[in-house]
Amino acid sequence: MNKLTRSLTVAALLMTAAGVHAEVGVLQGTVTGVKAGTALPVFKGEEKVADIKVEEGGKFSVALATGVYTVKCPNGKTPKVAALNGAATISINCQ
Repeated sequence: MNKLTRSLTVAALLMTAAGVHAEVGVLQGTVTGVKAGTALPVFKGEEKVADIKVEEGGKFSVALATGVYTVKCPNGKTPKVAALNGAATISINCQ
């Protein structure tokens, strides 16, 4: 029984460590078609996970876990973006 308890504890610790080690990417770039100060919601499936805050010149930077996301533009467009491990420069067109 003691070996079983130890094995379960080790398995639980390994699963926890794997969950904590999620890879994070940084999306940076420009958004066209919106004014500075606009916040564009970012969704993974149906869940809102972040906001892209558009700065002067349309520039933005946001950290997201690795995956594919949907950005909701004010005009109803929903471009998809992908966050990879590390930094990526992209352009989002909301026109």
